[in-house]
Amino acid sequence: MRRMEVDGIPAVLAQVTGPAHAGLVFRVGTADEPLARRGITRLVEHLVTDGLGATGQTSWTTGPEHTYFHVQGSATEITEFLTGVCDALRDPPTGRLAEVRDLVQGAQPERDPLPMWRHGARGFGVVSYPEWALPGLTADHLREWIARYFTRENAALWVAGDEVPEGLSLNLPTGERQPPPSVATTLPVTPAWFTGGVGWDTVIARSPGAAVFANVLERRVRRDLRDLTTHTRTEYVPRADGTARILTIAEPLPAEPEAAHGGLVDVLASMRAGRIDPDEVAAVVKLTCEGLRQSESRGARLPGQAFNLLAGREVQPLEEALAEVRAVTAAEVARVAEEAYDAGLLMTPPGSTAEWAGYTAAPAMSDSVPAGRVHRGRRDRSRRLISGSEGIGVTGRDMVAAVRWDACAALLAWPDGGRHLIGEDAVTVRVEPTLYRHADRVVREVDARIPERLRIEMPARDRDRIPQPEPAPRDGVVRRYVAAILCGLLALFFVSGGVWILTQLLAGPGTGNPRGEDLLALGGSVVFGILFGRYSWAAARELGSRRG
Repeated sequence: MRRMEVDGIPAVLAQVTGPAHAGLVFRVGTADEPLARRGITRLVEHLVTDGLGATGQTSWTTGPEHTYFHVQGSATEITEFLTGVCDALRDPPTGRLAEVRDLVQGAQPERDPLPMWRHGARGFGVVSYPEWALPGLTADHLREWIARYFTRENAALWVAGDEVPEGLSLNLPTGERQPPPSVATTLPVTPAWFTGGVGWDTVIARSPGAAVFANVLERRVRRDLRDLTTHTRTEYVPRADGTARILTIAEPLPAEPEAAHGGLVDVLASMRAGRIDPDEVAAVVKLTCEGLRQSESRGARLPGQAFNLLAGREVQPLEEALAEVRAVTAAEVARVAEEAYDAGLLMTPPGSTAEWAGYTAAPAMSDSVPAGRVHRGRRDRSRRLISGSEGIGVTGRDMVAAVRWDACAALLAWPDGGRHLIGEDAVTVRVEPTLYRHADRVVREVDARIPERLRIEMPARDRDRIPQPEPAPRDGVVRRYVAAILCGLLALFFVSGGVWILTQLLAGPGTGNPRGEDLLALGGSVVFGILFGRYSWAAARELGSRRG
């Protein structure tokens, strides 16, 4: 494996036993996308490859931190494809944007809910969300994204072959090397759990021991859950910041979600307790070393080495990598298992928890809402919409959600006035004018406070998809009728009393001043009449709106 430069881009080259292939990687991925630009990297990736007419075997992928373009074929086919990609990045074919956008929207990637619960609605958590922004992305948005991320300084090349193909031209615009995406967490305590399915992930220090642990875990899960699941998978994903994500997903049989969940918890607890079979570790180490040798001969280690160059790491010789793997022991795997367990996030089937296993529920709501103007719910007096100088929140039965103005990740805006604010911690505040009194005022405030760059215009909703107030319980309606009638009678009583007192005062002798107690009685009658009258009128209006 040889280190070099091609057109100012760092590159690695190695001779291989199989077909020649090459790839160009950029340090940009979904973790770099703000939620309001979710999908822009994938759109760029397809825009610059659509219509190239490449004749080799080509592929392109956007991951959490990297986007790469790969081609296998002759030297001419490699040159044509990678040179074409670079030319398209320098001069994007935006005339095909609408066509390519339709293609990308029709092939939405599968979403993984675990990152959102761990990282919120930013960084690595963005991958859990739909690509809402795609319809509104313009040619200017794409040019800005390309100018920042798809540059010579932010790229690396790998070539599996005897030499760099003659004529290969990587004519990329200049820019800056982009640092790894920031890693934020919304989990105050781990290990934690949330409801969603059967799965688990963790983020720990990147190391050969962590990679071996992930392989041992994969074998244990597959073996122990084989009668409870249709499929299991475990992934080890190294990150540029020196950490690695380990993910395990189990697809339970229809009647076995609880059993599969329990089996996964048992596997994790057993490994954390140090029950690691040394023979199994030795088998994994042996298979890993064999895989490294095969990858070296095929050039499959090259992409990882190119990724390392972008992270500021040096190319690692095969023998060094083999020596690190061989040094992993059962004791090291047990240490990693404990670290992984303590940082773990467990996904449980609907209706299940993991508190019985010592996990803490991941926060699904806010601790409090900011102070501000209160708008009561229609038909549901327990519902409140609060908007103030610091942020916005909603409260209700078993619900508290708040988003600070300066910590809003995205605003979803519908033509009917609906506004959903998604906080960086993934908490969502839903402002629906149909659910709150005088909420139009809040909608105008939201639109004024949230920057345009965070706004995502949503398509019009069908009438039956616009939230409506829940019908009030019958006993609640009866109480409101009784309250309206009673308050109306009391208002009539006090107003009548006030009129009687006033007539007595006017009919009295014309000398002297009215007595103080008479004026006090008159004022009290007027005040109480107005108060009870207003309450009776409000109750009557609410009952009328419910009937409507």
